[in-house]
Amino acid sequence: MKIRCDLTFNGENRRPYLVSGPSEPDDHLAHRIAAFILFWNEKAMVDATTKTPALDNFEFLPDLLAVNDAGEATVWIECGTVTMNKLTKVTRRMPRARIVIMKENERSAADLRRDLDDQFDRPERIEILAWPGSTYKEWAKAVGDSIEAFGDADGRSINAVVNEQIMVIEFKLY
Repeated sequence: MKIRCDLTFNGENRRPYLVSGPSEPDDHLAHRIAAFILFWNEKAMVDATTKTPALDNFEFLPDLLAVNDAGEATVWIECGTVTMNKLTKVTRRMPRARIVIMKENERSAADLRRDLDDQFDRPERIEILAWPGSTYKEWAKAVGDSIEAFGDADGRSINAVVNEQIMVIEFKLY
């Protein structure tokens, strides 16, 4: 699947183009676009690779990555499912980066928070944002294979018109 984007948020326009990986579910691209918009002010990359200097010698790639002017990772973003092994390695190798996981619903966010609290040495390092109610499904349906959207985003909420559909989403922090 591919998603062409024409996005205008917080007064700035960007046109990312996303292509799904071989085992990536179609709705995962819609999730990544939402994260891209949510973290608009951080200018996260949707296409970070092992050639990205901040990811040198990493065996894992994030769904999105924001870096500072020096090229150091500032925000590592995962959408949906992520393994404890990956989170352990990322938190150790990027001690100053903010680590955010976006979950499709509040139940899966609460389950992940409980697992992190039980199994992780520093669970507070990881922020979990949950889509409230059925908004994730509504978002994925609205996005389809292209998205034209405009509005405001601030790292916790998206207030937008997405392919002519009004969406107001307040993500819940876990």
